[in-house]
Amino acid sequence: MVQQVSPFYVKIKDDLEKAFQDFFPHMSSNYIGTAKLFRKGKKYPVLGIESVTVFTKDGSEVESARFLVPSENNNFIWIQCELFEYVSEEEDL
Repeated sequence: MVQQVSPFYVKIKDDLEKAFQDFFPHMSSNYIGTAKLFRKGKKYPVLGIESVTVFTKDGSEVESARFLVPSENNNFIWIQCELFEYVSEEEDL
């Protein structure tokens, strides 16, 4: 099934340590390092959304998603949505 969504913009959360504690205790802290590919306060368009299942250290499953966004090094990267917060559906705020 194909789903279509309207374009929207996100930014890196201000408190990545809190985001890590809230969602990532079972995931690698490398995600916080990956967030350095983005500037705080800058909005990024979400170009794609992918549903993913994350396996915790104890073997249970957590449903999540990854966003396809352009990074500051001019590449596109699939990255966990929990690192971001919603900003707007419009290009200019």
